[in-house]
Amino acid sequence: MIQNHIIMIVNAVILIALGVYGYSSSGSPTALIAPGIGLVLFILSFPTKKDNHVAAHIAVGLTLVAAITFIIIGIRRANPMVIAMGVITFLCFDLYILNFILRKKKREANKLPE
Repeated sequence: MIQNHIIMIVNAVILIALGVYGYSSSGSPTALIAPGIGLVLFILSFPTKKDNHVAAHIAVGLTLVAAITFIIIGIRRANPMVIAMGVITFLCFDLYILNFILRKKKREANKLPE
């Protein structure tokens, strides 16, 4: 399974790239929200790599909020690029949760009975 910090970095790069492209094509400063979220996720990926659970949970929460927001705003504005950012971000959120579940099952399997 892909590690969470790698998923965060990929998601961050996608958000930064699409946000910068959206800003350069539209000139709207609100297009810079996605790169801002991407930058925060990129920064949080480093403590997450070192198993910092607080940073990982903050990143997962931010990812969920960003995904829902991007999907809603994308649908309201009929902007397929914003919808795509939301869908990609939601898929990353799903992968985070799947990784958490798999890691918990692995920890429980490694526990010895008393």
